[in-house]
Amino acid sequence: MSDPIIEMATKLGKAISESPQAAKLREVRKELDAHKDVLDTLKQYQEQAQKLEQMEHENKPVEVEDKHKLRDLHDNLIASEVFKRFTAAQVEYVDLMRQVNQALRKQLAEVEK
Repeated sequence: MSDPIIEMATKLGKAISESPQAAKLREVRKELDAHKDVLDTLKQYQEQAQKLEQMEHENKPVEVEDKHKLRDLHDNLIASEVFKRFTAAQVEYVDLMRQVNQALRKQLAEVEK
């Protein structure tokens, strides 16, 4: 016999997966995957951001040209319509997940006191 809580969690996961927010995120992710140039820019941006973060963590000076490179990569990303749609879809999905977590926390508040 299965645990009813696990069954409910499975149904919740399926409902989230079938939500308009998840569907939109999947749709736009496929669009983004088709734009290799935008994916390449995103990868470069993430690498540059990580490089600057590491330099700051190690108390090394961050060169102006490194900051400019990060800004230029950021500007290229936000100029991309598909990246804008992807980011908007991510925000909507994350907001849904925030609301789900908030509802769960509200119900569990008595247990966690």
